[in-house]
Amino acid sequence: MSNFDALYSHWIAKQIAEEKNPRRREFLQKGLSRGTIDYLRWIWYPAIGNLDHLYPEYEVRDFNNGYRYLDLAYLPGNAKGCIEIQDYRSHARDIEASRFKDLCMKQSLLALDDWLFLPIAYLGRGGSFTICAPHAATFHT
Repeated sequence: MSNFDALYSHWIAKQIAEEKNPRRREFLQKGLSRGTIDYLRWIWYPAIGNLDHLYPEYEVRDFNNGYRYLDLAYLPGNAKGCIEIQDYRSHARDIEASRFKDLCMKQSLLALDDWLFLPIAYLGRGGSFTICAPHAATFHT
């Protein structure tokens, strides 16, 4: 087992064990998306060296009083960061107009609530995240 695999297993088990919200716990138990895991494995962990202050499938209320789930919330101290892994199929190729509008609204409402938003394009396991490493490091600081 790699260092990342051991760290990830401990981190996700702790997230599930400590979660009191049944909706979020269910999302976590189903497992994170391949894009989110690949991002953590190939970009975040090598650039940052830990998974501290990251919360997957984090639930927030937006200004329209709706529930939103963030792929990864980064919450060090009083900062609020949202990392959204946007795979091509669900965010571009196969998207309906209403879903596109909702994704734009989600980003707008988070920005209005002082969230720093970092969208990451994910083209699949063969896709390259390498250009994202400097973004992760800057987002972390």
